Amino acid sequence: MFIHQILNNHIYLQRKTFRVMTEFGFVENSIWLKPFIIQLKEHYAKISDTNSTSDNLATNEQTIFTDTTLTFNDANEFAIQNVDIIFKEDCFTMFQDKYSWTECIEKGNQHKRERCRVSSGFGNRHVPNHKRFNPLFRDKKYEDVLLLAKQSYYYLYYRNEIEIILKTPSSDYTRFSIECYKNVLNRFFMMNLRDIQKNDTKKMSPFEQILETYDSKIQVM
Repeated sequence: MFIHQILNNHIYLQRKTFRVMTEFGFVENSIWLKPFIIQLKEHYAKISDTNSTSDNLATNEQTIFTDTTLTFNDANEFAIQNVDIIFKEDCFTMFQDKYSWTECIEKGNQHKRERCRVSSGFGNRHVPNHKRFNPLFRDKKYEDVLLLAKQSYYYLYYRNEIEIILKTPSSDYTRFSIECYKNVLNRFFMMNLRDIQKNDTKKMSPFEQILETYDSKIQVM
């Protein structure tokens, strides 16, 4: 059975809203993580193509070899860019200390109330004090931009857990314990992800390995 067929059935139940989980799992969060990674890949592919074209024009070479592997830092920068674009600077707070997106979004940060504010325009999410939601993005024509901003916010919220999961050997990984049904799907996902990581001959980035797992085959007993 294809894992993406199982995920599609699971996503159908979550279609109208994102579910912010107290513990991260790839299956539960596939509704926002998979499209975020796809957009991440497309974004840096465009940058790579532009750089290659510029280099070719400058050197008259036919082929330019560049490192296109996506890093966790690339993902963080892309996510911050996406949430920042739908906000504007608050002039009344220009002389206050400014706090970063990662400080305000970070899961478990005990200083959110002191350093950040709750944005009613952005679903009552914590944002830096000097940021105000731009009402322009309530317009339907910007719904894709707003959706990507939400997906990016969730990525920043879970970024540390995602990185830890991807770097943790499978023998040490015991985090999936939300519910039996979800636990089973997550275990299948993680088994397949570890197998892809182990046998990766294409030297994929961690994010490409996640996408490969979402679209891969698994044997469900």
